[in-house]
Order: sequence, then C-alpha cells, then structure tokens
Amino acid sequence: MKDLKTVLWIVGVSVFLVLMMIFGLTKMSGSGGDSLKVEESVLLEGALIATESGEVKVSVVNFSDMQCPACKIADGVLGELVGKSGVKYVVRHYPLMGHRYSTNGAKAVEAARQMGKVWEMIDMLFEKQEEWSALSTKEIDSRLADYAVGLGLERSEYETRFKSGETAQVVASDKALGDRLRLSGTPTVYVNGEQTSPDFVMGKVNELLGDKK
Repeated sequence: MKDLKTVLWIVGVSVFLVLMMIFGLTKMSGSGGDSLKVEESVLLEGALIATESGEVKVSVVNFSDMQCPACKIADGVLGELVGKSGVKYVVRHYPLMGHRYSTNGAKAVEAARQMGKVWEMIDMLFEKQEEWSALSTKEIDSRLADYAVGLGLERSEYETRFKSGETAQVVASDKALGDRLRLSGTPTVYVNGEQTSPDFVMGKVNELLGDKK
C-alpha cells in the first residue's frame, strides 16, 4: 500500500510538472501576448504615416525602426503596399534603445512627413542605413539634413521641424503605443489587427483582398 501511495504521488507530481511546463510554453509563445491580436482602432488612432487606395479592405500597421537591419529587409517587401488598391498601409515609429540613432532616424522621417516627403525619406534612410549608422554623434543630424536636401526639402525648415517639440511628441506617442502593446522588437506588423510575420504579410493581404496571385 505504501508503494502504491508513493507511485501515485510520483505520478501526480509528474502530471503537475507537465501541466506547468505546457502552461509556461503557452505563456512564452504569447510573450507580448496581448499584442498578438489588437483592435484596429487602437493601431490606427493617431497614425500619421499612412497611405490608402480605393475602398480599404485590409489595414497593415508596421512598427519600424529606421536603424534596424531587419526593418530594412521587411521594407523591401512591405513598401509594395504603398498605393496598393484596397489597402491602408501605416508605419509607426518604434525606435529601439539598442540603436543609438534610431530616434534621430524617426525624427528625420517625421520632419519629412510634415514637408510632404515621408515615403521618400523612409526609402532614403533604409538605402543609406549602413552609412548613417556608422557616423559620429556630431555628424549624424547634419547628414540626415543632407538627405532631406537631396529629396528637395529646404534645409532650415527641415532642421526646425526635426528639432521641434511637436516632432519629438509624435515619435514618443508612437513609441508609447508600442510599449503598451509590449512589442518585443521591430519590425512588428499587424494585418487587420493580427500580428503577422513580415514574410507572410503579402500572402495574407492578397488572400484578404481575394487576389489568388
């Protein structure tokens, strides 16, 4: 009888440990789990970098960091959503602490948005990412201004907007939203409110649009 109780105790403990392990793995798979599915209105409210074409059936929201190499790769695909019929494409700032110039890049994009060249600036910063990422802290803002001038923007106006409190607030607001969603990094992309790997975004968008190609 004593041996039977011992066996039952061991079995009970084993089942408990297995259940705890399963629970732990579930929690891990949902780390930042609240962010896996988010109301579209939360993702879209206050978004300033946005484009849409035709009757919108799909929204894609991309939390991005201009100094993030993975974001550069993702943009090579997601950039196709700009002007795509039936799609609202949104980019939100999520500068990461590990990238020393990520906030500078975000402010450059925001300043360019205010001057009508946001998509061009995003393209420019990703194209030149290695170049400006390697600069000294004394050089970075001047080089970003050079890029703005290269896009046809007036330098002094750009610099004023880059340094403004309004620009800083926009970047901080997007960052705060990402923090509330407990994003683990960038790029983090949502399709109709559902977090989706950048590799699968285009397939999902086309499926939702009824495009079999």
